[in-house]
Amino acid sequence: MTAIKMKQSSVNLINQIDDNDTALLEKVWLFLTTNVPTKQPELTEEQKRRLALVDELCGAFSACQTEDWKQEKEEFLFEKYGSK
Repeated sequence: MTAIKMKQSSVNLINQIDDNDTALLEKVWLFLTTNVPTKQPELTEEQKRRLALVDELCGAFSACQTEDWKQEKEEFLFEKYGSK
């Protein structure tokens, strides 16, 4: 049996499951997500650079960092761009 036929046979079996049988569907979903590896798309250099920038700046103006985060943001922007 070829891989295409096995895949189609598996899909046909899944389609026979009653949509209201959430417990069985959940078991099938858990089995598939555990046993079938997902392919992660390869990131370009530009995407990697942007993700690194997001990681670096993530939470820079978070309310949990300082008591007065708006003042902190204003001071940062003033230092970076000069005028208010």
